[in-house]
Amino acid sequence: HLPFITGPTSAAECNAVYALAKTGPVIWCYSSAVNGAPGSFEFQTSATNYDYNVAAMRWLRGRGLTRIALITPTDATGQAYDRAIDTILALPDNKAITLVDREHFNPADVSVAAQISKIAAAKPQVLFVGTAGSPAGLAFHGVTDAGLNIPVITGNGNASEAFMKQYAAILPKELYVESTHCLAPAAITDRAEKDAYNAYVKAMGARGVPVDCLQSLGWDPALLLTTALRHVGTNATAEQLRAYLAGMRNIAGVNGTYDFGRVPQRGLDDRAVVIIRWNETNNTWVPASKVGGAPL
Repeated sequence: HLPFITGPTSAAECNAVYALAKTGPVIWCYSSAVNGAPGSFEFQTSATNYDYNVAAMRWLRGRGLTRIALITPTDATGQAYDRAIDTILALPDNKAITLVDREHFNPADVSVAAQISKIAAAKPQVLFVGTAGSPAGLAFHGVTDAGLNIPVITGNGNASEAFMKQYAAILPKELYVESTHCLAPAAITDRAEKDAYNAYVKAMGARGVPVDCLQSLGWDPALLLTTALRHVGTNATAEQLRAYLAGMRNIAGVNGTYDFGRVPQRGLDDRAVVIIRWNETNNTWVPASKVGGAPL
């Protein structure tokens, strides 16, 4: 009879748990590849893959880049990324952008050389890598081995200093990540959001924890849940907690200002997204866009 559970972290795990929680408890999934049903007990952290890529396409249009390629794994995360890209490319704003090649691989594969070769032959201007962790590392390895020297865009699941250092030898020369405020403090203009970011950085620093997006994906749900519990009480039912969360507006977090009326179950959309670039010389992140994706 717990009112909420935080986790899991992957799309497949979250979908499995959601199936068991139709009447509660609140389940807060740490994946951008899952979309909870409006009004349900299914909540998710940060923006969706769709939102991240809406902002990325806005950034590409602003830079005059119109030929893209896509490589994704065959797992649930890769399939969700595929669907998001297809839906976004169908929008009128993106009619000038063409998907010149789409490739897939099994997360257990040891090479994607054949797929990267096909992508190179299609002559894209930008490559989207729709996965995180070791499968993304595999894709980056293929890009570097093939000498494919074009901008590469990937999701915020890879926005980790530890990940960048682990794969430093094989990272694409021009690597961008779809992120939020968590790694782009220079893009924060709202005072409440700046205060929320500073509180997060102070707390992480006191514990010797790097300021990565991965930590922020757990921080904001904890902030929102504890804020709700202060109002409904720690003995609240799952339904009381769900109802209060659904009514929350204008709550500043590390990743943006949450509004669950405008964006049910998440509170954030593409207006919270910032495109960032990894600076391997300084081992730090540099904003490449304004909030929402417009180029700097």
